[in-house]
Amino acid sequence: MYKVIAVDDEQNALNRFERLIAQDNRLELLKTFTKPADAIDFIKSNQVDIAFLDIEMPEMTGLELAECLMDVNPYLEIVFVTAYNQYALEAFRAHATGYLLKPLSHDDFTAQIDSMEKKLEKSHVVEDDKLIISCFGAFSIKKANDFEPLRFRTSKAEELLAYLVQNEGRARSKDMILDTLWPDADLDKAANNFRVTCTYIRSTLADFGYTDVLVRDHDDYSINTARIKCDYLEFRSKIANPDTLGLPEVETLINLYKGPYLENRFYDWAEETKGWLEGRYIQLLYRAGRLYSEADRIDAAIEAFESVLRVDLYEEDAFKEVIRLKQKKLPPAAIREYYEKYKDSLFKEYGLGPSQEIKELIKAI
Repeated sequence: MYKVIAVDDEQNALNRFERLIAQDNRLELLKTFTKPADAIDFIKSNQVDIAFLDIEMPEMTGLELAECLMDVNPYLEIVFVTAYNQYALEAFRAHATGYLLKPLSHDDFTAQIDSMEKKLEKSHVVEDDKLIISCFGAFSIKKANDFEPLRFRTSKAEELLAYLVQNEGRARSKDMILDTLWPDADLDKAANNFRVTCTYIRSTLADFGYTDVLVRDHDDYSINTARIKCDYLEFRSKIANPDTLGLPEVETLINLYKGPYLENRFYDWAEETKGWLEGRYIQLLYRAGRLYSEADRIDAAIEAFESVLRVDLYEEDAFKEVIRLKQKKLPPAAIREYYEKYKDSLFKEYGLGPSQEIKELIKAI
């Protein structure tokens, strides 16, 4: 059963939608919204499969809302609902699964769900046949069940794939790609390099049986997420609000993060995403530490907070949590020794000493 939301600024339209949903046992309506911002907040902490969006809304258009929702959940299916058919092309450029005209009819609505089911079935791929792309730690691309990564003829081929993966299946225009990957090159030279790079990618992937990973639609390019299994995509799809996750989900996400995003690659376009992911990883570690502590799993809690410090030694809240937990197991002399090592590491890393608050904490112990 597909979990569904609907957004429309007209309550009458939502009432009609609710009646149609009630007649289709494939769908479960989670909630309807008249305000786009409420839908964005909802999807951050709820699993949603399909969003039905009105296009013409006063606060935010459905096209803009779709982009915001897919930033949270890249696997979300979008169906636009509107009284005007001139938006069809824009809707499909926004990667809509479907497009319905008001007033909604039962037959059109059912046909749309039928079509969506066929698309999802067609895109389903056995896990063992997916291309494995690792973005945390060392970047690598492997054929399923192989140990050795695929080798591409140029580093730009790998970079283009990494860039498209980061965009989570959303298409990027040729011009945007040229500006991002070849910012300083002459336009004609950049275009030729791009053409050759695409050829290298398709050739290498085809040799291993992956002919449909790189997708071209006119001058738009994307990655076919149905044909890959990627730690970054899985992490992004589940990380909306770390502070609401239970321990099993937190542990799963921590295990996905095997090192900094694209650790052995230096791409300017990836830096903002790298920082965002590191921040979310730290949030997960704090969440894990607190959950372990509540369960009286002291060693696991200490390890979680010390993992925060391994990412950022100046996360003093994590250091305070470690000290609080170690007091349950160690004598004051051992706490003092731990503090001295921390102080030395802090000076070597940043040329700084602990804050006055930390000093007072240790002094009190």
